[in-house]
Amino acid sequence: MDRFDPAIMIASDPEVVGCTLGEGSALLNLRTNIYYSLNEVGSFVWDEVGEPVPFAQLVERVCREFGAPADVVEGDLAALVRKLDAAGLVQCTHQ
Repeated sequence: MDRFDPAIMIASDPEVVGCTLGEGSALLNLRTNIYYSLNEVGSFVWDEVGEPVPFAQLVERVCREFGAPADVVEGDLAALVRKLDAAGLVQCTHQ
């Protein structure tokens, strides 16, 4: 998998609403009326992208919160962000 641009800004899409369910979250895309569920890590990421955040800073926050190594987090987080973007749940923009 190619590397994710560390400077890309990631923010939740304003047409998506979410709520906490246990340790995870449920999201509803208001454009498509499709629900999505996130596990604990995904829920943490969702909370962090309420305001635009650079990918590199998001990696740092996830590493700090879960005590995981940066190389693992970077790859897993890139995959998650790509899935969230493809589903229309986040917006990824270049500065």
